[in-house]
Amino acid sequence: MRHVGAFHLSVLGLGRQDAGMATTDESELVRYEEVGPRRYLDRLLEEYRLTEGEVRERIQVAIPWPGASEAHYLVHESLLRSHRPFPCAGDTQALRFCQEIAEEMVRRYGIANHEAVARVNRQWSDPGQSGRIPRIWIVGLDIAYHETAHFWAADIYYGHDSRWWSPDARPRPLPPPAR
Repeated sequence: MRHVGAFHLSVLGLGRQDAGMATTDESELVRYEEVGPRRYLDRLLEEYRLTEGEVRERIQVAIPWPGASEAHYLVHESLLRSHRPFPCAGDTQALRFCQEIAEEMVRRYGIANHEAVARVNRQWSDPGQSGRIPRIWIVGLDIAYHETAHFWAADIYYGHDSRWWSPDARPRPLPPPAR
């Protein structure tokens, strides 16, 4: 899940950072997904059993904000592999997180697991206006992790506009996804 603003980018020859940085905007980054600092890139490469040499041309390094202490890495979407049953899960950490969210919905709301999985997929995997599947990748140090599985279960079940977290709210569940 990306919330990418303007970055200073350089094509990365992994293990070194080019001195000349070019500024680019979000439209040029559409096919890249941010994974976070180097340790997240290393974890992804290890999980996928890829070597740096195999993917060098499909990785960008970004300075997320002026004066940032760590560069962030972006990978071309062609490197990412969906982890079933959640197409949005780009690594095993994301798969576990999506499973936790689905399990939380099953426990809290008494719905079947297949419905909970479908709700998570409607939130992040179903195509949006662009037709892209998954609509959002969850990978590396993703913004989705800024909330808990408990939060996402309620937000996905009731919908963000329901204000389910408000003490005076009387939220109604969103209809289950069509099969």
